[in-house]
Amino acid sequence: MLRKSIFTRIFAVLMVFAVLAMTEVQAVQAVAEKELQQRNIVLVGNLQHQLGAAKDWDPSDMKTQMTDLGNGFYSYTANLPAGAYFYKIAINGSWTENYGLNGNFDGANVQLNLLKPQQITFYYNDATHKITDSSSYKMLNNNELPKITGNLTKTANGEFIMRDTMLDEFYTTSLDVRAGTYKIIIDQKGKNPVTQEVIFTKDGKVNFYLDPNEKKLIVDDGSIHEDKIYHNTWDIDCRKPFEAIKTGSEVTLSIRGQKDDIKKAQLILLKSKITTGGGDEYNIDYNAGIKTVYDMSFSGTKGDEDVWTKTIKINENGVYGYKFLLNGIKEYGEDAKPGQTGMVTLHGGKPFQLTVYSADYKTPDWTKEAVIYQILPDRFFNGDKSNDNAKSLARGKQPVQHRSWNQLPANASKTPAADGDAYECNDFFGGDLAGITQKLDYLKDLGVTAIYVNPIMEAASNHRYDTVNYERIDPFLGTQADFDKLIQEMNKRGMQLIMDGVFNHVGDDSIYVDRYGKYEWVGAYEYWSRVYDLMNKKHMSMAKAEAAVKASLIAEGQKFSAYNWQNWFDIRNEITKDDMGTKYAYHDWQGYTSLVPFKNVPNQLNNIDLDNYLIYDDNAILTKWLKKGLAGWRIDVAKEVSPEFWEAVRKQVKSFKTLQGQEPLLLGEIWQDGSQFLTGDQFDSVMNYKLSFAVSDLFLNKGDAAAADVELKVLMQNYPKEALYALMNIVDSHDTVRAIYKLGGGKESVAQATLKDFNYEQGKERLKLATAFLMGYPGAPTIYYGDEAGVYGSADPDCRKTYPWGNEDQELLAYYKKVIKVRNDNKKLFAYGDVFTLKAEGDIYVYGRSWGDEDAVVAMNRGDAMEITLDVPQFVDDTVFTDALDESYTASVQNGKLTINLEKCKARMMIYK
Repeated sequence: MLRKSIFTRIFAVLMVFAVLAMTEVQAVQAVAEKELQQRNIVLVGNLQHQLGAAKDWDPSDMKTQMTDLGNGFYSYTANLPAGAYFYKIAINGSWTENYGLNGNFDGANVQLNLLKPQQITFYYNDATHKITDSSSYKMLNNNELPKITGNLTKTANGEFIMRDTMLDEFYTTSLDVRAGTYKIIIDQKGKNPVTQEVIFTKDGKVNFYLDPNEKKLIVDDGSIHEDKIYHNTWDIDCRKPFEAIKTGSEVTLSIRGQKDDIKKAQLILLKSKITTGGGDEYNIDYNAGIKTVYDMSFSGTKGDEDVWTKTIKINENGVYGYKFLLNGIKEYGEDAKPGQTGMVTLHGGKPFQLTVYSADYKTPDWTKEAVIYQILPDRFFNGDKSNDNAKSLARGKQPVQHRSWNQLPANASKTPAADGDAYECNDFFGGDLAGITQKLDYLKDLGVTAIYVNPIMEAASNHRYDTVNYERIDPFLGTQADFDKLIQEMNKRGMQLIMDGVFNHVGDDSIYVDRYGKYEWVGAYEYWSRVYDLMNKKHMSMAKAEAAVKASLIAEGQKFSAYNWQNWFDIRNEITKDDMGTKYAYHDWQGYTSLVPFKNVPNQLNNIDLDNYLIYDDNAILTKWLKKGLAGWRIDVAKEVSPEFWEAVRKQVKSFKTLQGQEPLLLGEIWQDGSQFLTGDQFDSVMNYKLSFAVSDLFLNKGDAAAADVELKVLMQNYPKEALYALMNIVDSHDTVRAIYKLGGGKESVAQATLKDFNYEQGKERLKLATAFLMGYPGAPTIYYGDEAGVYGSADPDCRKTYPWGNEDQELLAYYKKVIKVRNDNKKLFAYGDVFTLKAEGDIYVYGRSWGDEDAVVAMNRGDAMEITLDVPQFVDDTVFTDALDESYTASVQNGKLTINLEKCKARMMIYK
């Protein structure tokens, strides 16, 4: 059979691909070393329960452990029903090491949308951390992979099969070769061979790369010294300024390399676009954005390194990325972890992030100064027993289950024996708005200045993220008068209310959907199910069926909303079945059949009736509650709503003032980096789950203060200061295990935790450290109700126990009061002062704060008692610091150094005024 060949003489040697400052091949070799250790690779996501795991998003459940295929590759094959799925990869049973979209450490979720049931295989490479699945990628077996043949194989040593470690059909291997001229042939089943002649001038290791789309073999013998290529985002000589920049300002970027290696350097600037990539979540997408290439200038030689530099001005806000192109071929960009140095790639290099925010970006000062207290209202305090039986039904015809205050919350899926029925989230404990109002003095005495309350609008479940009616307080929680009373009493005490807003989806049992035919208003499911019934049974056209249904509903006395609720959702003419029975299909949010997202047309902002109802009309939901006294919104699942929608929300919300004459807050629920929301046209702040991970997982549980400091420094670089200082800083929430339980060694796999499942005293001591950390750090420290009282618990619903009035851990409660008082007594220093790390090693984490003539040193020790000496050039000699937690202890700066005695598992908050 005749075969075409591509024949090229190569006299120059090209390219190498480095991973984390090593070649890709070296990274693969490093995998072999990892395999000597225990590496349990677990597929996690909202598909785990479908695959036999006890619950979703559980990194410790080995039901979804991936199979080791060798050479760093792992796979997991499953049969999945139609639906929208989100997944990531977790290592060794915890979230401490996890990888998401594009192989990024703690990155965004990978999305998979299946329109019909099918078998899917998930793939992961432990060298590059790349993740994909068979919906868009085919993993080749050894017989199908490209293989090096030709006369080189007679003298070279190594693996001749080329592998796709990046999971993007770009193949590589490494061989030990001898000097000489060789005819190299790349054979691959079903494809024409690629043939090239290559000259090696010396013996040594050579890396080979095949781009099958270009039918091109790239060969590299390391003639460019990759270990000398250097750009560090934290090095002011490489990037100036260090932090996010405002529009209209300049940034100077430099890269260094071995003298005479780099003949030409270019800066590639990418203005990202925020896209869904075919899924539900909106994420940063550099490939879909705008690319600009700048030639860099040779700025001199330092020692044996050449330096190339470029200064650029950026006039539009957004999340930008940049990388370097060297000699027209080799790229230097970000590695798996954000910040600091990067890696060399041959193609598809990840950009380093550069956040550019609007020059007029301003966030509410009251948030920067706030101490926030989060309340799940059903579990805080029952202040009005008359509303305990305000409803008899939960979702559909499911009965309400009433529980006594001292009982444990339970779900049928996790603790069926303890639940008492077969339903989810229908157990209620009686907490209400009147209860919050009656406990305001308790909160004031604690030091709280703002309350974040989980949803209080009418809903079917106890968590209330399945909104029934945006315009009405849930009857179990009280009335509009109860809300007004709460606002009135909070205003008297100078306290602000932040309310949970769920604007991505509503409940299937809502007035807007009305799947169960409960309401006098026509819901979308009620409407379209009747239309489809007529189309399917009477064979009517859609137009005739709609006309008949409208006439029938009106004749029955039903009312159509002027906002056309029937057009807000994607109800399909497709019969399916869920836990509530047979239904016409709709998009279940994250697989929860009770939650129905608004449809995108093409994005939520283009649904004019919905926009008017939520944003623009005089009595629109987002501004109606501001007029009633709300000070801010916490936005649920913010990544699943288009940026255009949030931009419109910001413009409208920011045109109002709170009842106290202040700027209202917009805060998003974000679990990963939130930069895409913090460039000046969307949110003021996000929930700081990144800090929670750094402080709780890395520092307090692992004893790795340095790793925690890296995580926080990335935020300092990526977030504008206005946003950084307004972050909602947390160590736990209604969506996580309780901090005291986690810090005491408790496992999330336990459904209902007892004191036997963790070390309470250890958890308590570490929780104190976490609280001191939050109280001294930039951002709004946030307490999840009951943490101060010693409430413990595993994952939802165990983390949502009732507050133990009369049974608080009084010693822990006293500590909270003391440490919050330190924050409030030094409000300007801790709300606005500069922050800088003084020591982050092992069990010790120390940072400093400075604001005008005020200074602080906040030191945490999770280990045994020790004395530490800090270099403190920021402070003048003879500055005396007093520990605000123990005023009998002082320390002074001498010769630029500060020595502090740290007791075992204790914190000091050293203040100078």
